[in-house]
This record gives sequence, C-alpha cells and structure tokens, in this order.
Amino acid sequence: MDAELRSMLDRADELLVELEEEFSRCLGTQHVSDRARNLTHEILDKLRSSLDQVMRRAWEKSVSPHLSQAERQTARIYFPIGPDMHSFRSTLGRGCMTELATSSPQLHQFLLSKQPFTSEDNHWLRVLSELAAEGKHVRLAPQKREETRRITVTRPKCGTVSWDPPVVQFGPGVSIFNAPVDPQTQRIVPTPGVTERLEAWVAFVIDGHEINALGFCRDACAGTRQLIEEMADLV
Repeated sequence: MDAELRSMLDRADELLVELEEEFSRCLGTQHVSDRARNLTHEILDKLRSSLDQVMRRAWEKSVSPHLSQAERQTARIYFPIGPDMHSFRSTLGRGCMTELATSSPQLHQFLLSKQPFTSEDNHWLRVLSELAAEGKHVRLAPQKREETRRITVTRPKCGTVSWDPPVVQFGPGVSIFNAPVDPQTQRIVPTPGVTERLEAWVAFVIDGHEINALGFCRDACAGTRQLIEEMADLV
C-alpha cells in the first residue's frame, strides 16, 4: 500500500477516535450533536474515497495503457459496489473496463468477490457507499438516540420478575416478593432479601439503516483497510 492511501486510512482512524469521544459527550447530554453527524459522514466519505483511489491505481496499471487518449479523458473510475451484476458491469463500463475479465482476470475476480450480491459478508460495503453518497449529495444521515431500560427484581427461592418501565406502570399498593413498588419511580422500596437491578442499553443508530453508527464506522474502518491491503497486492 502506498503512503497516500495509508495516510487516508490513518486519517479515518483519527476521525474515529474523535467520534468515540463525541459520542461519549452526546450520551451525557442525551443529544446527538451536529459534530457527531459530521464526523460520522467524514469517516464514511474518507473510506469511500480511499476505495476509489485504490481502484484508480489498478485502472492506471491494468487498463489505461490499452485505452485511447479520448477514452482516458472520459473514463469515470469508481470502486464498484452494486446490488447486482448489471450495476457492477455498469460501473466498470463507465471506467472503460468492460474487458477487465479478459485483460485482468485476477483483479476482476477480486472485485466481483467483494460485491454485496456475491456474499452477505459484503453488505457493509453497500451501506458505506449509500451513506457516503447520501451525505455528499443529499443530506447527512440522521441519527437518533435509542435507550431501553429494564428493571429486574429477584428473591432467592421465589424467582425473578422483569419489566420495561415505559411499558409497564404499577400503581399504588403493588408489591413484588413483598417489596412495595414506588409508583413515582417504578422501583421497589429497599426490602431485605430482595434485590433490584436496573439495566440500560444505549446506542446511536443511523436512521433508515438501523445500524449502530459508532460500531459500523469502527467495522468499516477495519474492513476498508483490510480490503485495500488485499487489493494493493494486485496492483
């Protein structure tokens, strides 16, 4: 991998650290900031650009020498990421790579093996491509804060009772395992022999895709680096 590509990937990793710190602040304020949205898009855009850059290097080595000057000037080179074979071939066609399967079969097979329609393991590439394009041409992908809370009460030899406070509301006079439930807090009054556990799961998700934003960016950074390292061996 050359220094420029490595620098792009390293920058994405730096932005990822900033995003982790920003999300921590957002969880504290219970608000998704504009900076968090921008950092998310910057990471995805940087990764998409790095894929296009490694594709251009492959094109310059394997395709460009066989093209006319006019073809070189009109070619539009992108790393192909499509939902089906037609889209895959269309992207190659825009880069004047319709004969890639014949001229560079190893590279063609590699690109084909990374398509979302080839393997479910490649679905993240389609999501990356869609979100990068959406942020650049339409809008930043909206994100929302999701939180689920459950209260679990346990008494030895009696069992366990668990409920979701926003869904289940207890009124006055309710007890669980002889532990009164405070109707204001929906939590039990401290009672000997009865334990209560309050759990919270918090995540920021990308609306429309329902994926954890930070988790996806982290996986996409690692996945893109691995893909480019594999492809660099071919170019």
